[in-house]
Amino acid sequence: MIKKLLVTFSILTLITAASADDEIKSLKEKCDGGDFSVCYKLADIYANGDENVQDFALADKYYDKACTFGRIKDACEALVFNKGAISRIKSYRVPKDVQRAAKIYNYAVKSTNYDTLYELFKQYCEEDKDLRACAYYGEMKVSGIGTRITVNRGIKLIKESCAEGDVYACANLGYRYFAADEIDTDEFKAYKLLNYACSNGEFGSCRFVAAFYENGIGVKYDKDKIKYLYSKACDNADAISCHKLGSMYLSEKDQSEKAIEAFNTGCEFGSVRSCTSLGLIYYDGKRIQPDDKKAFNLFKTSCDGNDATGCYYLAECYAKGKGVKKSRNVAATIFSKACDVGSSDACEYLEKHSSGPAESSAPESK
Repeated sequence: MIKKLLVTFSILTLITAASADDEIKSLKEKCDGGDFSVCYKLADIYANGDENVQDFALADKYYDKACTFGRIKDACEALVFNKGAISRIKSYRVPKDVQRAAKIYNYAVKSTNYDTLYELFKQYCEEDKDLRACAYYGEMKVSGIGTRITVNRGIKLIKESCAEGDVYACANLGYRYFAADEIDTDEFKAYKLLNYACSNGEFGSCRFVAAFYENGIGVKYDKDKIKYLYSKACDNADAISCHKLGSMYLSEKDQSEKAIEAFNTGCEFGSVRSCTSLGLIYYDGKRIQPDDKKAFNLFKTSCDGNDATGCYYLAECYAKGKGVKKSRNVAATIFSKACDVGSSDACEYLEKHSSGPAESSAPESK
């Protein structure tokens, strides 16, 4: 009976897929025949359909056709920005005063002087009509930094800055279409904005573009493309991308040197997970000559950054005297911290060794 049901389900699936193919073929014929409202409908199918039909390149093609030849407003809006905006994006340069403002912004994120910062960007935006300042100004409104939250006004400012050519604003808007709560998720718009930002100097966007290729969202899975995007972002100080790149290399045969290089770069840029991953390579010595001292220092760096796995192995180093003088008391303290910041292995260890840490082998890397 079950076998019969499975066969029936398979047949229905094939019929449904065939019907979808027939519908798309029919829509293409009507679009090519000059019915541009159908081009718009076809673009929507490619932009928002299920994984079997979703194709962002084709969505872009048919939205462009519906917008350019059919003058369909919704199609033009779906394109995010038109060719005129693209030329402005390519030629836009951030004025020196806003470069200074950006530095102030990055500094102020670590301080509490948000009111002054908000007024600064408000002035740059409203008086000087500077696009980058308007993007920052909008971001602060959306987030309620230095002012009350006004999401709609903030999003409008970011959209306007992007439409006029500010790449940072396009990247910011792309992130929001990808995963934020303030606006409805739109994977097609997110991909287009983030991909363009990645190609034009906002390298942090490249990591998000890689996620589309990694998960086959609107584009085909492409391992080489994913590596290229993570590498591009890593080369431009995106620490998380360095860790992801290193993890990819670590899973491949004979790529340990590249993995070590990526993890080392990520650790230098502030990715505590990269520090832990590199520490584990030196700790277990399966890929290179073991170095307990290097492993200890790397685990200390990652534990200082509250990485749970890094803290666990730092405690192991103290428990076993690897790279540091053996100390049961220090090990117990760090095991406790590791447990607090999320290491289930550390919590289990503390339960089993309530009288003090014993020498046990470390589990596999998380």
